[in-house]
Amino acid sequence: MTESPKPALDATPLNATHFLIASKQMEIHNLEYFISMGQLVVMVSDLIHALQRERGASNLYLGAQGEHFGDILKEFITSSDLQIRAFDATLRDIYPEMMKQTGNSRLLNRIAYALQLLANLPQFRDNVLTQRIATQDAIQGYSETVSGLLTIIFETADAAADPTIARVLVALFNLMHGKELTGQERALGSGGFASGHFTADQRERLQYLIEAEARCFEWFCEFTDPKSMQLWQHYADSPCLVEIERLRCIALSEQSQSMSTTFGDQWFQLLTRRIDDLKMVELGVVTYLQRLCVQQVNAARYFLTEHQDLLYAYPEHPDDTFVVLLSPAETQKAGIDTDHEYPHPEGMGKRLGRSIFQLVQDQAASLQHMQEELTAARAALEDRKLQERAKALLMKHRKLTEDQAHKLLRQMAMDQGKRLTDIARSVVAMEHHWR
Repeated sequence: MTESPKPALDATPLNATHFLIASKQMEIHNLEYFISMGQLVVMVSDLIHALQRERGASNLYLGAQGEHFGDILKEFITSSDLQIRAFDATLRDIYPEMMKQTGNSRLLNRIAYALQLLANLPQFRDNVLTQRIATQDAIQGYSETVSGLLTIIFETADAAADPTIARVLVALFNLMHGKELTGQERALGSGGFASGHFTADQRERLQYLIEAEARCFEWFCEFTDPKSMQLWQHYADSPCLVEIERLRCIALSEQSQSMSTTFGDQWFQLLTRRIDDLKMVELGVVTYLQRLCVQQVNAARYFLTEHQDLLYAYPEHPDDTFVVLLSPAETQKAGIDTDHEYPHPEGMGKRLGRSIFQLVQDQAASLQHMQEELTAARAALEDRKLQERAKALLMKHRKLTEDQAHKLLRQMAMDQGKRLTDIARSVVAMEHHWR
């Protein structure tokens, strides 16, 4: 028996169902795009970790005046190059889709900046291998490249339209940023312990890094999923943290002016283990993100498959009656009782009319919930932007270091009894007075 053809879309009067289905189709398109972006996030994650390992080996190599650790450094350079090629290949794969997506300007700009930093890497490495660069300058060079890659994760999170995905990306960014600060702490501490003392500036920088790491991990815990939280708690209970805290206290104390250099190797090994532990948590979050994107797409497709037939069941009629799209809360406020009969177009059965009405209601409630979740995720990103912008302004116009700028913001917040973000917003608002 031949199935009768369904009416063409352009022959059917537009109604709520058409737009409901269009909404789901757009949702599927956005989610499919983030499956591709998930691949980019994986590549950025792996590349950052490779560069962090390379930076650690370069610290050892330069600290030993090139007499040791050269083979390890070259091995890590080779590993980083493999990750760079994988990153480039992923960019080529998703480039066409990125060009189709609106509102991608900032993300594309961040990728361009990161690629420029990576293009300068060969010359920078040559300076390290030939010892034509100071250890601190080498640390700074690697850190700038990692920071450039991290902004890709930040902008990806900011562009996410699905709140569940946005929350995971916010959590991932803060975890990766905290891991990067741990890497900087490893480098700083290695230098201080190797020389047998910490200067006042080094102690101030170390204190800043410790506090900044803690803030990143707090934000990660606030936005991460339950399964990743369990993984975090497993590694957060690692015995190495007790030893790390003990060495931190030694480094921050006044007695750090005269201490044994034997702490250097212990510090490096402990912080390396800590970074590797954080990478395991990061891998768990990235895996969850990939699975979540696929699940969200499948769920949206299932909805569309299950309910698209309603479009063709909707009869042609001249009646001007229509279903009002209200959220459940608005429906209740308006006095509409969805448990009883409500107006439905002539020719539409009560069951069909109720089905369409319920779908619209469910979609409205879902969109409202998504907007609330998305607002919370983007508020966290906005807080980060404001604080970084405020620090940059203080560093430029007050001639402060990053540590001093953050300390000043924190002190102002304490003195005025306000949130750090509120103080940062006030500083940014005064920008035109400093020009």
